[in-house]
Amino acid sequence: MDQEELEPIEIPSIKALKKPSIVVNNFYSLITIIIMCVVIIWYVNYVLPQQNKLKAKRLEQERLYKQREAQIRLSHKLHKKLKNDRK
Repeated sequence: MDQEELEPIEIPSIKALKKPSIVVNNFYSLITIIIMCVVIIWYVNYVLPQQNKLKAKRLEQERLYKQREAQIRLSHKLHKKLKNDRK
């Protein structure tokens, strides 16, 4: 074959459409990311402060319990001393 007989090949620009499965996967990935962002925001704004409040309340109750326990011990000690003084 001669060089003159060959015609140059023209390649038309072909744009392939994305497969529907890729589009659906991209959609679900986007929805998953959005849901995770909402969950993180909800957790930071509502769950953590509530946990901190409960922790502070528990520490306050423990402090009051220890204080009351010390008062009871002192009361027993004084009662025992008073009982021994009466004899």
